[in-house]
Amino acid sequence: MFDFLFNRKKFSKDLAKDVVSETEVLMNNIYNRQEDQLSEIKLILQNLTHKMSNLENRLAEKDLKDKHTYGHIQYKISELQSDLIFDPKKDKN
Repeated sequence: MFDFLFNRKKFSKDLAKDVVSETEVLMNNIYNRQEDQLSEIKLILQNLTHKMSNLENRLAEKDLKDKHTYGHIQYKISELQSDLIFDPKKDKN
């Protein structure tokens, strides 16, 4: 009878150790997968940040170019208006 009880305790200990070791393996696998997914998400976010930065730079350059072009056109229009206003009028004969 004592033999049965002691074997039962040993069996319980072995079973508990096996459960703990299997749980540890599963938890490590889950942790590693999460780390991989987190790394992948970080990489995607870095790429998106880089692309957004490039887009912002392109928009800023286009905005500057558009402002420069607009200013140049405004200057030309003003110049033409000045020429028209200050042109001596010809008398009709």
